[in-house]
Amino acid sequence: MPNTSAIEVPAVPRLGTIVTGRPHTIGEGFAARHFSEEMFEGRMDPLLMVDHFVMTEATFAPHLHAGISAVTMMFEDSIRGFRNRDTLGHNLTLEPGDLYWLTAANGAVHEELPEPGARTHALQIFVNLPAHLKMTPARALHVHAKDIPVLSGTGYRVRVVLGTSGSAIGNNGTPEPMTILDGTLEGGAVFSHHLPADHQAWIYAASGKLAIRCGEETSLLEEGYATTIDAGAESNIALTSEGDAHFVLMAAKPIREAFVKHGPLAMSTTADVRQALANYAEGRFGTIPG
Repeated sequence: MPNTSAIEVPAVPRLGTIVTGRPHTIGEGFAARHFSEEMFEGRMDPLLMVDHFVMTEATFAPHLHAGISAVTMMFEDSIRGFRNRDTLGHNLTLEPGDLYWLTAANGAVHEELPEPGARTHALQIFVNLPAHLKMTPARALHVHAKDIPVLSGTGYRVRVVLGTSGSAIGNNGTPEPMTILDGTLEGGAVFSHHLPADHQAWIYAASGKLAIRCGEETSLLEEGYATTIDAGAESNIALTSEGDAHFVLMAAKPIREAFVKHGPLAMSTTADVRQALANYAEGRFGTIPG
């Protein structure tokens, strides 16, 4: 009889496909690299979209979000402020390095535009909400750059914008736990992040080249490319670079629920999408401050 105890089951790969951001421009004032969940075949969950953008003039009219969180993370090299107005009554200016998390849930309208003479360098992130949170009241979280902890070591500097990494604990006021790291590496530096069990990660090389190691797997990201790490056992992610690099890492538990997407809305059913649009048309979300 064969000795079945000696049979080794091959490990399931966790590092996903390497995907390049799609160029997206609007007029002379907006340019982005665009990533969406379809490009990663569901392995971006709970992220629905990430746009790495530069905006220098007003581009988008006030618009509705529902069933998601619409998140703006300002990079520190932005110049001047990014104005946010929304139907929650906020009229504020995001400063370089800030994060604004709008949990749109059952619906909220907002408008974002750079101040005169500003250059906004940021990520716009759409995060899906689980079904039990999609119909809750909208709310928002503003994280100021001065309140974001920083991990620094030989050749690396990493802002823990949300969640936890190493000894640093960032803001945890999001609807579902999420970690967002905004980091820079010098050539030869190594930065490690512990990925908890059942958490999925999305990693992006905003500039430079980034080498990723998870267990025995490795990937190399060129500038403008991103990849994923599937949820599984807890693991250590090591990031290195031969030269200067700027990366973003986001990690959370995947939701793995069906949804209906309609532009910047992601609801559980088509009927819910129609209701949100009807509520918007009827002005039920209130008005944006002047």
